Amino acid sequence: MRGCKYFVAVMLAMSASLFTSGNLIAGSAQYFENLGDFENCVGDLEDCVSTGCASWTDQVSLYVSANNYASVNHLESGGFNSLSVFTNGGTDNNVSYDFGLALGARIPFGCKCKAFRVEVEGAFRGLGGLETDSLQSEGPMQMYQVDYEDRWSVMTNFWLDFPLKNSKTFYIGGGIGANGGRVSVNDTIVSGSTRYDNFAWQIGGGVTWEHSERWTVDVGYRYMDYGATTVNLNANFNPFPAAGNYIADLTSHQLMVGFRFNSLGNLIGRR
Repeated sequence: MRGCKYFVAVMLAMSASLFTSGNLIAGSAQYFENLGDFENCVGDLEDCVSTGCASWTDQVSLYVSANNYASVNHLESGGFNSLSVFTNGGTDNNVSYDFGLALGARIPFGCKCKAFRVEVEGAFRGLGGLETDSLQSEGPMQMYQVDYEDRWSVMTNFWLDFPLKNSKTFYIGGGIGANGGRVSVNDTIVSGSTRYDNFAWQIGGGVTWEHSERWTVDVGYRYMDYGATTVNLNANFNPFPAAGNYIADLTSHQLMVGFRFNSLGNLIGRR
């Protein structure tokens, strides 16, 4: 906003040299009127020629976005197998494809193209199976089969938009929320299953491209921490004695491609 004010002040001074003192007010008013609808403040001073940057109350808008994720998931195991008397350990990775929908509000500040966004996103999270180390016997290593089902997440996200050239925007931010589902663990000797809901958080950033007044393409990266889930273990034979627990700690690196529809309407006023 300060850059805009300085630019307007310089232009006002230049305008003054073109008018007599009697026409200064009228000439300046006409200058501001001609620039009032300019909305492409993209960071360079030469582009920031709005009339002191319009009130945010005229620019707050709602949007909905469909987000597609390619996720590299990382599982770290812990806990203790009391039946075989050893600590659970090991890690595994796999790739999943997730889908989410977000409803958000974009609130410009400063020069018009800078903005703060807040959104609520719900996602369906596929994962599939993973393996971590179990009992080391004389033969091959026994492995835990870890399966996630019915996974979901709900996040409240906060993003800061910074303008670039050619209708592009860079953003950074993060979010907090919850995730849940069912996780099952089985190494053929002991097993367990539980439903869970955990605190989750994420950080990330990306670049958006305003394809049209209604549509924006979003390409970004997210680091997601889904938290740790404890599964109680039991032996797989009668009388099924308790066998300690298995701790599944899950994180994810995600490449996201989103498609944002910007014309749901405004909170206050019209665009």
